[in-house]
Amino acid sequence: MRLFRSLLFLVLLASAVPTALAVVLLAREHGGLDAPAAASIVASLALSIVLSVVVVRSVTRPLADVVRGALDIARGRFGREVTVRGHNELGDLAYGFNHMSRELASYDAENRRLIAALERGYLDTIRSLAAAVDAKDPYTRGHAERVAALSIEIGRELALGAEALQALEYGGILHDIGKIGIPDAILAKAGTLVPDEVALVRDHPRIGADIVAGVDFLRAALPAIRSHHERWDGTGYPDRLAGEAIPLVARIVNIADTWDACTSRRPYQQAIPADVVVAILEGLRGAQTDPGVHAALLRVLRRRRALVDAPAAPAP
Repeated sequence: MRLFRSLLFLVLLASAVPTALAVVLLAREHGGLDAPAAASIVASLALSIVLSVVVVRSVTRPLADVVRGALDIARGRFGREVTVRGHNELGDLAYGFNHMSRELASYDAENRRLIAALERGYLDTIRSLAAAVDAKDPYTRGHAERVAALSIEIGRELALGAEALQALEYGGILHDIGKIGIPDAILAKAGTLVPDEVALVRDHPRIGADIVAGVDFLRAALPAIRSHHERWDGTGYPDRLAGEAIPLVARIVNIADTWDACTSRRPYQQAIPADVVVAILEGLRGAQTDPGVHAALLRVLRRRRALVDAPAAPAP
C-alpha cells in the first residue's frame, strides 16, 4: 500500500507538471482561460489521475502478490504460486517466483520423505534392541510393544503433543533395555529373588539409560527408561523421585508396564484377570502411580472394552 501511494504520487506529479505549465502559459498569453479551455484542462487532469491509478496498480499488484507468496514460503507453505500478469519484467518476476516455489515444494516433499524413512529406521533399530531383551526372557515377548502402545494411548488421553507421544513410543519399547545386563538365570527365575539378585534387577533402569545416553534421537525417551520404576510416594528406584518430580513420560510408562506385567504370564505368576488388576491398581493409586495418569488409563481401558463394567475413574 505504501508503494502504491508513493508511485501514484510520482506518476501524478509527472503528469500534472506539464499540464500545470500549459495552463500558466495559456493564461499569460490570453489573459485567462475561457470555459472550453478550463473544461479541457479538468478533463486532462481527470484522465491523468485515472491513467496514473491504472499504471501504478499494474505495477504494484504483481509485486504485492509476490510479497504475499514470499511470506507464505517463509511460513513453510511451499508451492504457493502467483498469477503471471504479463510478458514483461514483472511477468518474468512472477514466473521466476513460481518456479522457485515449485522447486522448494519438491525439496520439502523429498526432505519429509527422507525424514520419515529415517524415523522408520530409528523405530526398527529400537525394536531390534527390544527384541534382544525378549530373546533373553521369552515370558516378556511382546511386552515392550504392548507397553509402548498403551503408553501412547494414555498420552493421547492426556492430550500430549507429538514429541511427547514419540518419547512414549521409544521409551515404552526400550524401558527394559537395561535387562540386557541382567543374567538370564535371574530374569527367568520362578522363585523369590535373594537380595543380591533384587539389587541386580533394580539396576536395569540405570543400565538402560546408560546404554541409550549417547543416542541423540532417544534423548526424550531417557526419562522413561531411567525413571519408570520411580513411585509417586518417593519409594521407587533408582533415584527415589516423588510426585511431579518424576517425568510424566516415566509415570505413564510405569502404569502401562504395571498393567501389562499383571495381565501377562510370567515365571513367577499367571496372568491376572483385568478386573482384578484394576483393583490392584486402585490400591497403588497415589502410592506408586500418579492419580491423573491412573484415571487416564481407566478411560483408555474402557475405550478398549477391556473393562466393560469398570467403575468410573475417580477424580485425581
